[in-house]
Amino acid sequence: MNLLNRRIATVGASIAVALTGSLVAISSPASAAYACPAKQVCLYEDYNQQGSPATLAGLVQGAGGVGYFWDHKFHNGVNLNDKASSVHNNTSQWVRVYENNNFGGRSTFVAPYAKTNFTGGNAQVRNDQASSARFEEPCQPNEPWCV
Repeated sequence: MNLLNRRIATVGASIAVALTGSLVAISSPASAAYACPAKQVCLYEDYNQQGSPATLAGLVQGAGGVGYFWDHKFHNGVNLNDKASSVHNNTSQWVRVYENNNFGGRSTFVAPYAKTNFTGGNAQVRNDQASSARFEEPCQPNEPWCV
């Protein structure tokens, strides 16, 4: 192979490597966040609605709720119970997330269309402690049954 052919082959290989690298960088969706579908509540493995999501049939707008997370999984196969770090309520209803099964223990209200992290502040759900959730309106302090 003469010198000119070698240079052409080297330049061609360099261009192919550069193009392949840029195509991989452009087409890689692995770092993209999961967009919670309309009328769904999505729980996420990590803070700020990152990591693998979980979407449950019982947490679709108009449904009642899910009393036990232990038989549900994130999309990556990890068990949901006591593993969620954040939530996106993409419904028009309030959602209340609880630390214990069957709607018990500390809880966090999530407003319609809101996103929140589980941090445990003000007796709310702590990180990696969510175990159940349901659609529930928060009470108003001036209502006699409000505790």
